[in-house]
Amino acid sequence: MDSTKKSSESSASKKPVEKESFFQSLLSSLFKSSNPEAEKKRRLKNLAKTISKTKYHSFYRPASGEMLAPFGKLIFDLYKAISSAQLYFRNTQNPAIFKRQIINFVLSENQLALLDDLDEQKILELARTVPFGKLQQDIEHKLQVFTNDFNETRAAKADSLEKAFSVFQDFCEFDYYMILKKFDSSYQEFSFNAVPRLEKVNAEYILDDLKDFLAVAYSITDDSIDWSVLFEMFKTTQSRELVSLGNWKKIIAKMKNIQSSKSLDLIIQHISEDFAYETKTSYHHASVIEPYIDKIETDTRNLLAKIETEQKESKASSICMQIFGTASPQSLKFYTAEFNAPLEKKGLSVLEYTEPLNFLKAFLVEFVKKAIREYYDVVVIRGQWDATLSAPMSNAYQELLKLSDEVTSFDEMMAEEGPMGIKVKTLLPKTAHDAGAENIINRVVSDANETARGYIIQGTQNLITIGKTIKQLIEDYVLPKPLLVANWKELEKFFEIPLKEFSVDIYKKIYLFVQLMQNYIN
Repeated sequence: MDSTKKSSESSASKKPVEKESFFQSLLSSLFKSSNPEAEKKRRLKNLAKTISKTKYHSFYRPASGEMLAPFGKLIFDLYKAISSAQLYFRNTQNPAIFKRQIINFVLSENQLALLDDLDEQKILELARTVPFGKLQQDIEHKLQVFTNDFNETRAAKADSLEKAFSVFQDFCEFDYYMILKKFDSSYQEFSFNAVPRLEKVNAEYILDDLKDFLAVAYSITDDSIDWSVLFEMFKTTQSRELVSLGNWKKIIAKMKNIQSSKSLDLIIQHISEDFAYETKTSYHHASVIEPYIDKIETDTRNLLAKIETEQKESKASSICMQIFGTASPQSLKFYTAEFNAPLEKKGLSVLEYTEPLNFLKAFLVEFVKKAIREYYDVVVIRGQWDATLSAPMSNAYQELLKLSDEVTSFDEMMAEEGPMGIKVKTLLPKTAHDAGAENIINRVVSDANETARGYIIQGTQNLITIGKTIKQLIEDYVLPKPLLVANWKELEKFFEIPLKEFSVDIYKKIYLFVQLMQNYIN
């Protein structure tokens, strides 16, 4: 009975408490919704209590909103530990070298050997002794082997290493000095002989610095990062550790401890009165292998293109000297490189065959209409040989004479007052605001290029026909009993120099000129 009674009394005594608790909760709820400012103060007070119970409560004084000397000491210690790395990164003139070092570190021995073969100076040296076609074939093969050797494992290792390096670099390059200056205005950069005189700081004054610090500090706590590989790379590439691996592991352990305590996140919440704040870390990953391969391939192929262009120009200059006595004979007035200047400025299509068409016109004027005409008038017109054999040469010669006039007319069309030239000149100012004007100019230039290319091909083919025939005639001329031309002896008197010498000279000039044109139309 007594026990039952006590139980009953106990239950009875608890009921009012339950009701009070309920009403208090209700009143609190109503108070909260009706007075947000009071609720915020309550939450800030509770947050301050929570901070006071954390391991790193000494960093911050909630009542006055001040960051205290122990936090400044943490920043000083970190700054001292990573100072050599910060100086190294700061003094590196070409930051791109780091990605190159990462990639070189993961390359196989075979790739390193191939990379040496793909060096610009080595390729240029080879270009002096190896025919361009073979050089290009060999380099393309080496590029293919080099690229194929980037298997998934090697690519993944490079990407993982790049992430570790990026996180390490961000942490080391953080501006610790700026924070320390706020704790001690007299502190000098990279001064570590003594701990600075750290004073308390208005927390709002360093709020953004604190957020930025946590963003880089919490990044290094990522357990997926294999720091040993990164520090091995530093030993290989720098012959030293930028930060000793032992010290780095201590830094990571410290940051993990702070992160797990949530002390600094809570402090930021209290300073900013943002109760939802949470430090977020991010790593913007981009493969280092693909851009690297693209650059290697692009740079190498651009070098090959440059070598090819230079060799063609050198070959063209040499041939022009042998044919014309000058490296740059001038015969056209308007279909020239000068026409391209205003087009290039606006990124429009340009005339592509100014050099070869100019050479063709010069050859037609200086040789077809002179030496070849003289040969034609004597050997073809006066020579006694089968018309079916002479017809191809005769037709080719007449086509070249006609072509010379067509090229001249075409060149005049490109003059400022010519049909094509005036159209380009009129439309050029409109291209800034009229895409249609650009399209018309590009079409005009494209048509001109097609016409020029057609003239070059036509002229070259006809010269090949003439050259082949002259070669047969030279061979026939030296025979004891000629088979093609019956009256060689009679024809000799029409030439001031020996007929064979005259014929060979024409053949050589045609052969050289065909070679010259093949540089542009292959």
